[in-house]
This record gives sequence, structure tokens and C-alpha cells, in this order.
Amino acid sequence: MASINEPIEVIVGLGDDPALELVNTLAVPVPGMPAVELIGDGSGYLTWLARAGLIDRHELDAIAEMFSPAELDDVAVAARDLRERLRATVLAWIANPAAPIPSEVTDRLNAVMQSGRRFTQLHHDDAGGLQMHDHHHWTHPTQLLVPVAEAWGRLLADGEPRLVRRCEGCTIIFYDRTKAHRRRWCSMALCGNREKVRRHRAATAHDDVTDA
Repeated sequence: MASINEPIEVIVGLGDDPALELVNTLAVPVPGMPAVELIGDGSGYLTWLARAGLIDRHELDAIAEMFSPAELDDVAVAARDLRERLRATVLAWIANPAAPIPSEVTDRLNAVMQSGRRFTQLHHDDAGGLQMHDHHHWTHPTQLLVPVAEAWGRLLADGEPRLVRRCEGCTIIFYDRTKAHRRRWCSMALCGNREKVRRHRAATAHDDVTDA
């Protein structure tokens, strides 16, 4: 079983979708253990944004200097509130893929996205060519919610509800991008192997009883 000494190292990426990564910032990856909170404060939220690929890691220091710790902590509170609103939405989606998305959810996401500001610049790539890249223009701390709202907008608009699933062994929610669409676990290291061990022990116990 994978170690969870560094939860962010283990949990981020299991969702296979940046929108679902937000829901998994509060998770119980090992049954019976306390829930793991990845965005308990502003610093944690910034670190998670970068690890989830929602902001450029090179921006972290600049953003940390741009906004005060108190402002970033307030954004983390707002992110946690948004997370729980969206958790209810995605759990309803899993239970009934045909369920409509509540207008209060889309209204909330639209309000966040409306606050975003962007600009585009040319950058040299490793091959010596040029590429266009979009950049966020941060003027207010609440704009740090925009990348999350955009990720959720893409999931709700373009995602396939039947491929959004909850791990059979823990609380992690993921998007099944496997070719056969038969994924059951957040990861083999965390839950798949644990289930194999459980089945093996059950089979061994059954054999012992049968042989007795």
C-alpha cells in the first residue's frame, strides 16, 4: 500500500481530471483514518493549484507576494465552500448521470469565471519555434478560484457523466479514462492491492475452515 506521509504527493492526480481533484482535496484515502485536508490554508491552496496543473508553478512566489496570507486564507475558505457545493453535484451525477445540473451551481461557476482576466503572449519552445500561451492576470485574490471554476465548466459541459466514479475502496472520485472504462480503484497501490489482500485473507480463512 502506498504511504500517505505526504498526502498531496499521493492524492493529487488520482482524480484524472482537474475539476475532480478539487473534490479530492478532502478525502479519506485509507478507510478508518482521519480525513485528509489539502487546502486548509492559503499556502496549501496555492500549492495544490500548482500540483493540480491549474496554475504555473513559476507563479507561486509572485502570487504569494502579491496577496497577504490573510487574503490567501480567505480564498482557501472560499475554495472549500465551492468544493462542498460541487461535491454534492458530482455525487448526484454519479447516482444519476442523467440528472440536470442545478442552476445555482452553474450560476456560481459563471460568477467566478466572470471575474477572470487573461492575456496571451508568444513564447519560444524547446524546438526553436513559437507558441501562444494564455496567462492569468491576477488583480484580486478571489481570482485564484477562476482556474478551478473553468475546470469544472469544462467537465460539466464536455465530460461524460457515466465515467465519473467513486473508488470502491475509499472516498476518492475519479474520471475513468481507461480504454475499457472498467476502472474501479483510485489506484492499485492505495485500494486495489488492499482489496486483493482482503480477498486473499478471506480465501485463506475459508480454506482453513474447510480443511478443519
